[in-house]
Amino acid sequence: MYRLDAHKQSPLVPVFMRIGILLLKLLRVKQWIKNGFVLVPLVFSPQFTRIDAITKAGAAFFTFCLVSSFIYIINDIIDREADAKHPKKRHRPLASGAVSIPSAIFMDILCLTGTGALLVYLDVGKVTVTIVSYIITNLLYSWKLKHIPLLDVFCIAFGFVLRVYAGAYAVDTFVSSYLFMVMMFISLFLAFGKRKAEMANAGWETRKSLDSYSGTTIDRYLTILADAVIISYALYTLDSDTLARFGNRLVYSVVFVVYGIFRYMAELDKSSDYDDPTDNLYKDKVLIAVCVMYAGYVTLIAAGVIICYSYSAA
Repeated sequence: MYRLDAHKQSPLVPVFMRIGILLLKLLRVKQWIKNGFVLVPLVFSPQFTRIDAITKAGAAFFTFCLVSSFIYIINDIIDREADAKHPKKRHRPLASGAVSIPSAIFMDILCLTGTGALLVYLDVGKVTVTIVSYIITNLLYSWKLKHIPLLDVFCIAFGFVLRVYAGAYAVDTFVSSYLFMVMMFISLFLAFGKRKAEMANAGWETRKSLDSYSGTTIDRYLTILADAVIISYALYTLDSDTLARFGNRLVYSVVFVVYGIFRYMAELDKSSDYDDPTDNLYKDKVLIAVCVMYAGYVTLIAAGVIICYSYSAA
């Protein structure tokens, strides 16, 4: 089931721990941070301080963690030969041969079972529909859509938008038009950033759709999307519903968003190792600090710790 010789061994590390590390890599636990999008509607809703809403949002978050791991494993099974040629992806458990396909399938079944159990707990039909839509979209992506330029990136962005709506359905709140645009544009921005880095690091050999992109075109997309993220987020903070909920204090969080976008673009241009948005977040201390400050500021506002001036139209 497992080839421990394909993983770093040490007499100080028990066998079961090495197997556990391999399984964590197979599940892509580091990528679970992406499912933070599920929690966005809770933070920006009046239910933020309600325990039942927090519990439901947490359940929706872990549902997406399991279902995303389910999809990652399927992708790794399908792409194991191509990943073996990639300078970084070749170290993945399946690509390296450290984990066998039957073991990966068994883990996939466990993920799907856990997803089903959490959906039963949530007992919200729209969340189930969202999860099913996510699975179908990603299966189509793995099978065919990831090879079609533009559509491959829009599929990724659609997955993030589904996360947001699942979180909203779980806590019985709504996603405003401006928030939808923010989530869509930031998802596209990160996805095209990943494609740009993939082109620089590996070329078209590991992903067929990369052959249809050019560095100049992707740079244009990134510039447009960076503008769109900043403008749509600024408009969201000035929306009448947002002002009624947060007062005028959320406007100042635009500073964190602008700085984060600029930081990501600058590092993407100068670093050949800046290829995965999630890995980059873990590595970039400045970007981590910006995200933490933004999350802390918004959380304090949402919790009522930072008093907001009420807004009323003249």
